[in-house]
Amino acid sequence: MRYSNAVARFLLEISLLAQISLAILSVLISLFFVIFTPWLDHNPLLFVVPVILVSWTFRYPGLYACLFLLAVFSWSFNAMITQNVFPAVSTLPGIVVNACILLMVGLVVVGQRDAADVSDEVTEDLEIYGKKQYELNVIKDRFLQNVNHELRTPLTAIYGYLELLLEHSDQLDTEMRTVFLQHAMQSCDELQLLVNNVLDSMGIEKELQTLPVEQLVVRDIVFEVLERFDPQSVQRHNIDVDVPDYVVVLANAQYLRQVLRNLLANAFKYTPPGTPISISGSLYGMVVHPLHASPEICICVKDVGPGIPPEEMPLLFGQFVRLRRDTYGRVRGSGLGLFLSKQFVEAMDGRIWVESEGIEGKGSTFCFTLPCVVHPKVQALTTEYDFLQFKSPVAIE
Repeated sequence: MRYSNAVARFLLEISLLAQISLAILSVLISLFFVIFTPWLDHNPLLFVVPVILVSWTFRYPGLYACLFLLAVFSWSFNAMITQNVFPAVSTLPGIVVNACILLMVGLVVVGQRDAADVSDEVTEDLEIYGKKQYELNVIKDRFLQNVNHELRTPLTAIYGYLELLLEHSDQLDTEMRTVFLQHAMQSCDELQLLVNNVLDSMGIEKELQTLPVEQLVVRDIVFEVLERFDPQSVQRHNIDVDVPDYVVVLANAQYLRQVLRNLLANAFKYTPPGTPISISGSLYGMVVHPLHASPEICICVKDVGPGIPPEEMPLLFGQFVRLRRDTYGRVRGSGLGLFLSKQFVEAMDGRIWVESEGIEGKGSTFCFTLPCVVHPKVQALTTEYDFLQFKSPVAIE
């Protein structure tokens, strides 16, 4: 508590027993003056100190209890002296005035205590808001720095390929021009993903309120996502897809694609070239569970990258959060992919988590669940043969 008066602050910091003892002592002292200073009889100043002390410490209950006890003691003392149970009529106006004065003093003190408490709460709230504002500014600066770096890379690539096509078009054959245009389009896709992540993070709550879902064959969605990735990123890894054609979930197609794209994009960025990345989908846990009566499908993306330190896992799905090793590292990122993935999965009545020992080479496994469709009305359009194009040439041989 913050109070300018040291005595007032001391009274609120001591124990309850000490507060009650001080209140009783002040009342006894006042009664002592009433008994041994008859020339001060009916003077309200005798009881100002106990009224102030009790009102400040115990507020309204203390004030009313103190006035009641003082009235009882004064009446008893007066009855003993005058041998009359009722006070004289001539003394009644003075008693009423004194009581009103003490009551007003007590109410003023209680009001001061309330005002001091409100001021203290406001000060604490301002400190909390100040800390939150500082944290938001730090997050904003980090976000702008990350996004600025993220935007520059694909924009530089797009500008570079277009500049080559413009200045050396007559020196390039058709195949080379096609390659340059494909690279420029891939950079546009990367730029579009970043912009979509930023926009989704800004308006995600409004979008999640009206979320259409449908029956989706997981294997078909995985194929669509892999097919739209940069072929160079896909060919640098051996991608193993183990998702049966009968695995069907109830989800939003756009959100499911974006979740898979975010998880695979991280796997491509952090996993060394030539290493495997596996995508699996299967029935998760008990078919009937108190928390989810209908069965669930678990979809996992596993890599053999550097892994995630256990102490940083609880923060991994936060907004604009990046691992400490990546803050100043070469791997780019805005810190929005996993945050949005968590929002999307939970909006589709699923859960998402990560499993990792944080050991180099053992990698990480990102898993999320979605409601399972037991009797689907849709059938898979892809076969296992369609996924051979995503395996590295060495693995195919």
